[in-house]
Amino acid sequence: MKIKANLNCILCIIQVILAIGAITGGILFLIDPSGHKSGTSTAILVNSPFTDFFFAGLFLLLFIGIGNLLSFVVTLLKIEVAGFLGIVFGAFLMVWIVLQVNWIGLNNFLQPLCFILGGIEAAIGYMLLRRTIRTK
Repeated sequence: MKIKANLNCILCIIQVILAIGAITGGILFLIDPSGHKSGTSTAILVNSPFTDFFFAGLFLLLFIGIGNLLSFVVTLLKIEVAGFLGIVFGAFLMVWIVLQVNWIGLNNFLQPLCFILGGIEAAIGYMLLRRTIRTK
């Protein structure tokens, strides 16, 4: 039982950190799709399907930011779907990073860090989900 509590705590920490970062970044890109306010240039989008950061900001805000914020609340309240949501939003983040690196290249330490955090989130989600299924 103590291991499950520790996994819940670790998952909560990861989810709230990802939520804060993604909500902040998403809002910045929505306010300024050119990327200038966030220190980015649309020049890096030359190999992507986008001309500015609007859709990236929207995805970042909704799926990574708000998704992880809602998952954090569910995990904090120890609702049964917490593990499942950890898997889903961890996988979203990993796919997001893979697409991002494919389109703009590996140009920031946050890319591998977020990929790793997404993997940890998904892995902990899987462990919690397995424990939830076993206890039924």
